Amino acid sequence: MAGRPRLAIGTYGSIQTTELARGRFRALTRFRDWDGQTRQVGATGESRNAAITALKLDLQERMRHAGTQGSLTPDSKFADLADAWLDDLRLDVDRAESTKETYERQLRGSVLPFFADFAVREITVGRIERYLKQQRLRSFSMAKHSKTTLSMVLAFGVRQGLLERNPVKETSQLKKPKRVPKALTPDELAAIRTAAREFGTDPHWLGPRPDGQVRDLIEVMLGTATRIGEALALRKCDVDVTAEPPRVEICGTIIQRSGVPVYRQEHPKTKESNRLVPVPVFAAEVLRRRLALLPADAEPEHLLFFSKNDTPLIPANVRRQFRKILGLAGLADAGISPHAFRRTGATAIAHELGLQAAADMLGHTSTAVTKEHYAEPDRTVTSKPAEVLQRLAPKPPAPDDGVDSISWDDWEE
Repeated sequence: MAGRPRLAIGTYGSIQTTELARGRFRALTRFRDWDGQTRQVGATGESRNAAITALKLDLQERMRHAGTQGSLTPDSKFADLADAWLDDLRLDVDRAESTKETYERQLRGSVLPFFADFAVREITVGRIERYLKQQRLRSFSMAKHSKTTLSMVLAFGVRQGLLERNPVKETSQLKKPKRVPKALTPDELAAIRTAAREFGTDPHWLGPRPDGQVRDLIEVMLGTATRIGEALALRKCDVDVTAEPPRVEICGTIIQRSGVPVYRQEHPKTKESNRLVPVPVFAAEVLRRRLALLPADAEPEHLLFFSKNDTPLIPANVRRQFRKILGLAGLADAGISPHAFRRTGATAIAHELGLQAAADMLGHTSTAVTKEHYAEPDRTVTSKPAEVLQRLAPKPPAPDDGVDSISWDDWEE
């Protein structure tokens, strides 16, 4: 005789109920889980119907995680596909948790409000095109991030056999607006440094006085061309002020995630950004001062920038204080962020030593990113072309017979 038909993944068999005691019932069934194994699943309740209802709710939750091929179809809602993609994304060990949270925020805040009630098969090129144009009206960055997130969700649908192709790939290319990198001018830099030194020194200052860490951080960021998280992640063991020149190892960054205490990640923004960089004298002096402020028994892993509780400084709090310093410097509306120090350092290096040297300092794998986003173009032309063009100068006229000759000196006058 043929055996019992095998359940499809994400489905269950008939439900059986048993009375355990007076006023207590158990409902049981067989469920084929996401890994292909068939398991017995049960739930209890005060009545047969209550036990069955509790079991079905449990099964519904299990089916949501049972793999999409058995639980999703092209007619399923896009929101269900998005939930399945998020479940799959959380299992990706190659992506940082902060990156996963960024994708989820983009999905829930921007993509789902537009596509949630569409069936998967209804996500067409035309609908995506209209959506991206609406996003582009708000900002290029928003449209770009939305397109990336939507493409990842639909690529997941293709891998699960729900779509034959990813319709995002057939939409129009988003044209990035031209934006020239802008370094700080000498006047802006001087104003920021002065404001950072004076910040909190007013005798009428209200509240706790600043401890000077943001002032020191500015110098370290400028002297190392690092991101704010990388500078905040520097530890005692990462600094060698005895080397010639002094140097720091950039091998971590500070991560701030919702619901999780701020922590130090054991690599920079990308794992390829690990680097050992020399630092100028002015930054080395600040690093020595930070080292001297550490407790005598500080461990090698102790951070150079830290809170009163020896925890990492929260980047958002540092940025908030930096904005106050900009206000004191008269630059509140100049659109300057801590990242400006990284661009300023990159620009100085690129102008003197070339783009490759700047890319190496910043931890970029190619000069393309350095050129497009960090190094402000040098519009100055050397004097050599003028020397070449001087060869095209007019010749002085030859003297005519019978006419008093004119000396070259007279001609110039």
